[in-house]
Amino acid sequence: MTPFWAQLRSLWHNPRARIVFWATIVGIVMGLSDLGMPLEEGLRNVRWWAYTRQADQQIIAVLQDDRTLDELGRSDVTRSNDADVLKALFAAGAKDVYFARSFSKRGLPEDDQRFLEMLKRHRGKVYLGATLGESSNRGNFAGALPLKMFREYAQPVSLLLRHRPLNLSVQIPFSSDSPIGHIPTASAQIAGVRRGSDELYYPDFSISAKSIPQLSYIDVLRGNTDPYQIRGKTVVIAPVGAAFSDQHRLPGQNVAVPGGIFHIVGAQTLKSVMPRDLGWSGALLITLLVVASGLRRGKVLDSRRLWMLVVLLGVAPFVLSYFSVQVSIAPALGLALVAIVRTRHLDRVEEASETNAGSGLPSVQALRNSPDLSTRILVALKIRNYGGIIGSFAEHVEAQLAKEIVRRIRISDESVLIYHEGGMFVWLSSIRSTFDLFENLEGLHRIVQNGIQVGGIEIDLSFNCGIDSEFDRPLSGRVASAMQAAEEAVRSDELVFQHDARKHEAQWEISLLTSLDRAIDNGEVWVAYQPKLDLVSNRITGAEALVRWTHPERGPIGPDKFIRIAEEFHRIERITRFVLNDAVRAAVELEREGYEMTMSVNIAAQLLRNPALPGMIAEILAAHGLSPNRLILEITETDRLDRSSKTFQMLQRLVQSGLRLSIDDFGTGNATIDYLRYLPASEVKIDKSFISTMDSSEADLRLVQSIIEMAHSLDRVVVAEGVETLKNLEALTRLGCDLVQGYHISRPVPYRDFLSFVSGRRARLIS
Repeated sequence: MTPFWAQLRSLWHNPRARIVFWATIVGIVMGLSDLGMPLEEGLRNVRWWAYTRQADQQIIAVLQDDRTLDELGRSDVTRSNDADVLKALFAAGAKDVYFARSFSKRGLPEDDQRFLEMLKRHRGKVYLGATLGESSNRGNFAGALPLKMFREYAQPVSLLLRHRPLNLSVQIPFSSDSPIGHIPTASAQIAGVRRGSDELYYPDFSISAKSIPQLSYIDVLRGNTDPYQIRGKTVVIAPVGAAFSDQHRLPGQNVAVPGGIFHIVGAQTLKSVMPRDLGWSGALLITLLVVASGLRRGKVLDSRRLWMLVVLLGVAPFVLSYFSVQVSIAPALGLALVAIVRTRHLDRVEEASETNAGSGLPSVQALRNSPDLSTRILVALKIRNYGGIIGSFAEHVEAQLAKEIVRRIRISDESVLIYHEGGMFVWLSSIRSTFDLFENLEGLHRIVQNGIQVGGIEIDLSFNCGIDSEFDRPLSGRVASAMQAAEEAVRSDELVFQHDARKHEAQWEISLLTSLDRAIDNGEVWVAYQPKLDLVSNRITGAEALVRWTHPERGPIGPDKFIRIAEEFHRIERITRFVLNDAVRAAVELEREGYEMTMSVNIAAQLLRNPALPGMIAEILAAHGLSPNRLILEITETDRLDRSSKTFQMLQRLVQSGLRLSIDDFGTGNATIDYLRYLPASEVKIDKSFISTMDSSEADLRLVQSIIEMAHSLDRVVVAEGVETLKNLEALTRLGCDLVQGYHISRPVPYRDFLSFVSGRRARLIS
């Protein structure tokens, strides 16, 4: 299993991660299916109600109301009436006039003619409504257009509205399709906005309908109006009487108004600011990021913070609505609420699991779940035959017995928090010295041996203890060690048994060894590449291939650990073959990309005594087609080297085959002058321990200078490793070092990242 899938599987086993996953699914389903639509529209209504404000008084509604029809004595106004009203409105100085009703059917010929004459007189200043039409399918199609003779002098405008489900809100399209093509809606035409018929917007229903100036049609017809009210303003004539059946509930205000009022509100909205609808995905994504960001140490946001998130989701749309920006939050609220409910349930389950039901003490499970480190010694005290003691009482006395045990533990180890599970009592001791703790536990043993009274009955208790003092490990791991040590104390009949870290590590190393081959096969073991910078050309001319192991459970395992184990158990050949093969492949790929580089690979001393080594290397080079002089073998020898040794003879064979050798860790151990005298190496690598102290140690600076001069005098290339600062780099440049590598240049990285690094550096040099 690759590290990615291993991590994904580990994450899936985290119950809180699953909460985030399923809460996200709920949110997405709500967004895609509009399940949260009633809630969404209800919240919009609340926001509009909360922000109620006045109209700008620049658009007037002239209402064909019941009073108008009563005084005219008929069920509808005539086209002649409309002509007279137009005459009166323009005489009063109206800017333009919109009829929010259909003119698709003929009236009396003389009435139509009078109306037509008035349209001709005010050509381009009158707009006639287009409606859905009796035979039109539902949708944004204005099938009922004004009569053609009227359209020659007055532009048609769509009066269509889109009522949301349950009629909780209304949207208006910017334009509508019609038999003569796209026509603007009345609101868009008044505001001078042009958009497609597939775009809709939410009018700002916080604009109070009662604040829109309104005149009765009959008053305008009879001249009973003040011209000042009309001069320079847009007029919308709208049928409002009961006979017209054009009444709709205005969202956020709970009043019934004619359709024309919706377009007046829409027009004022568009004139103020272009409304935007951000949809639901943005809010959902932000909520997901906030919830998922709380996934720390196996935890997710606690319920209190989740409720704060819910409040924020409620407040943010209020702020955005003030700027005519709409956002759908129902899916995000669904995600957050599911997370809250499931998290609270899980909290209760975990709280129950972290409290011992019998004793009321914190459960040992709380320690098992703790990722914290502690510098206190962990003690596990095991009561022998605890179950038998509890079972011998007719009534439940576990809490009383636990109370007495805790009281005795705290006699000399005050205020410690004691955890309980079965016959095991665990605590972090306040006694820092292991010797003092042993004495304390012996004293506790003598106290307990005197007996404990529970329910008037004397109970003889005996216990054994295990302790763990590995402070660099989290408590979740140490608790098992301490409890295992207590069991070992019972088996060996010792009062106290200390967890043996070395024995534990040996067991781990054996298990590590058994999984090494499988780790190589399934991709846990991989190769990182660290660039080598040529100080003269300022170019990356090579790289060192370094083996890495990302264990699915323990995470990254240090190469010094598993390489040592592989050498000890004679498995180093498999790892070396793996690294060599990947390094040679990488060198060939780099060549295809236009980079001719050397590849350095570490060869263990153990392999230098293996007569099959030259053949293995030759086989890998041949398989990929790489020249031997492009491969550098880095040698770190632990034994003294002379010309008669088998190791020296092996090195001669490798050099004769065209390979290059590098003396690794020069300046430490035996890798000193003897190596320069005998080893047929073309390269010397100065150990990083000298490089890192050059800044602070004059002696190390002089030593590095001497190594460089000595190596150059013997015609060796000098590489400095462990270069971590600009100051190091500048000093090595002054000293005449040939190549450098270290964190200041780049950390060891996967091949693809190495290739990107080299490409980016070349691009910067060219530019």
